[in-house]
Amino acid sequence: MSALGKRILVALFGIPAILVLTYLGGIYFFLFIIVVQGLALWEFYDMFENKEIYANRWLGLFLGSVLVILNFQQGWPITLFVLAIAITSILFMNISPQRGITSLNSAITLIGILYISFLLSMALQARLVFDHWFSGYAATIADAGGKYFVLLWASIWICDTAAYFGGTAFGKHKLAPRISPNKTWEGASLGFLAGLVTFLLLGPIFLPGFPAGFFWMSGLIVGLMGQIGDLVESRFKRDAGVKDTSTILPGHGGFLDRFDSFIFVSPFIFALLYYYRHVLS
Repeated sequence: MSALGKRILVALFGIPAILVLTYLGGIYFFLFIIVVQGLALWEFYDMFENKEIYANRWLGLFLGSVLVILNFQQGWPITLFVLAIAITSILFMNISPQRGITSLNSAITLIGILYISFLLSMALQARLVFDHWFSGYAATIADAGGKYFVLLWASIWICDTAAYFGGTAFGKHKLAPRISPNKTWEGASLGFLAGLVTFLLLGPIFLPGFPAGFFWMSGLIVGLMGQIGDLVESRFKRDAGVKDTSTILPGHGGFLDRFDSFIFVSPFIFALLYYYRHVLS
């Protein structure tokens, strides 16, 4: 089977599963996030061993998972406390004998938790609080939070698809040749417009009554930050000397390859919801 065929086959099973778990929210979305967090973090640590940087992967996985679990159960105050414990635990491990350069090992361990576990915790929290923060709207729109996050996924995927095919068809000017040689300004521009238009067209249908500015900002976050997130992950891969974070998803690479944009937009979406919570209250 060709790479494109494998990519389509994985998408046929993966996309419905992601959308259902996201729409249902609660424990279902939590289980999805904890699995993605664990696998993406493992891949992140694994790829740096190619450069003889040996993260404290089991400690990182444990602390990252605890961070996500307590975020789900207790919310932000305890999450920030656990993050502080994670930082001190990793720094404590920095004094123990290790393979490679100990300080680099500790740095990659901590960066993985901050980049993947903490940012995905923000996505989890945003999904959990959506209907509560916008209770006035949620009362008139069934499953408002689920619909918003389904729309968020659609915008991210449409942005990625438009950027890929737009770059293939029209790309002439390299966007970041030292990071990702195949990305072009033309593809990025089409991706940006596609992510934005998705929210502008479907937002009023999914969430009638929400202000237009809410959809504009959501689309801008996806179109801009989602693609920056892809470049950030590409920089990590280039520094680690790997093409994909793993081969677990045929035609797609690894979990970090597939969810890099979602991870990076998470804090900005949370900030947007926090802002509009006060504007619409």
